[in-house]
Parts: sequence; structure tokens; C-alpha cells
Amino acid sequence: MRFKSAFFICLCVVLAWAKPIHEAKVTDVVHAGSYTYLGINNKDRNYWVVVQRADFPVGSWVRFEEDMAFPTYHSKALNRDFEDVVFTNSIYYKTELEENKNLAFMDKALEVSPYRKKGTISIEEIQNQGDKLKDKTITLRAKVVKVSTNILDRNWIHLQDGTGVPNPGEAAGRIVVTSSELPKVGEVVTAEGTLRVDKSFGSGYVYPFIIENTYFKVD
Repeated sequence: MRFKSAFFICLCVVLAWAKPIHEAKVTDVVHAGSYTYLGINNKDRNYWVVVQRADFPVGSWVRFEEDMAFPTYHSKALNRDFEDVVFTNSIYYKTELEENKNLAFMDKALEVSPYRKKGTISIEEIQNQGDKLKDKTITLRAKVVKVSTNILDRNWIHLQDGTGVPNPGEAAGRIVVTSSELPKVGEVVTAEGTLRVDKSFGSGYVYPFIIENTYFKVD
């Protein structure tokens, strides 16, 4: 399967949680058309991580999920062979929070969101009042628990406030929002955007609730 096709077909990365997660320092950046090769140093291992074109400065620390891995990979755009290559479409800046806390801030559903403020709603209210709120601008205050960058020309951000019915395999309510902005995992944000209900992105990927064209205010 061609890597370009994998990015668009495998939107399941936005929902998947069981892939290997790594954190490492960026030591080199090579752009190749619509993709970027990040030289990575992780203890005794030096390798490359391929993402859709993005700007991660040399010296920055990143976390990423391992979608595919190859011992060698030939870049036609660069006419160059790379050794020890990992492909990912879920990469974000490392925070000081432990990884298990990043991806599972809450281990049970809550009746009241600890993040809610005046003028905001909860994930539970979105689920219960979706038909009423459909295509309207809503404001949600929640914690960023995952970010997938530059898929279908937008960033996909998972927000959690602990309320609502969780997805299978998750402990508490979450919702996906899309945006051109990129908050960091672990931040508590106030997100404002347009709620879509039963939004389809093709290939069988349908979101019961998703917030689009989202803007963030970091608390």
C-alpha cells in the first residue's frame, strides 16, 4: 500500500489507542514534497519518522504513535534511501505529563465536568442535545488528550471533560474537534466551533459528533 493512501484511508488513527507510542528528540529535518522526514534520536537508536509536511524544530522533543515501520525506505522525491523508518500521522510536542496521563486523564465517567465554566457546555450535553445544537456554534471547556496533525489538511484534537457516554475501550467521555490550530496535549482549553452530527468523511468513517473549524483559548 502506498504511504500517501495510508494517510487518507487510515483515519482510524484518530480513534485508535493501542499503537506503540514513542518520545524522542528531533535531530534533523528533511522536507520531501508533501512529507517531512524527522531524524530522531532515542537513547541508542537513531532513525527517521515520516509525517505529512510539518515544522518541528531541530532539538524539540516529540511524542508519536508508530503506524508502520520499515528497515529501509526509498524516497522517490529525494532519490534517497533511509534506514530504520517509522511512519506516523499522530505526532505532537512532548509535555511534562507522563504518557498514560496524557491518554487517560480520567478512569471513570463523571456526572459533572470539572472544567466547565459559565457559557460553556459539556460533552454529555452535546450527546444529549445533538439534534438541537446541530450546525450551531458551541463552546466547550475540556482537556486535550490527543492530537493528530495535518490529516485532510486539518488537525484532529481529542478533548475530554469526563462526562458523557465513552467510546468503546475508553474510560470517559471524549469528543474530536478539527482545527487549523494546534493545542498541546495536557492543556485545558476553551474550544469554540461548529457542531456537526453524523458527519461522514467517506470510506465508512462517520462521527456521531464532531466540532469543526475550532478556535482555542488556553486557560
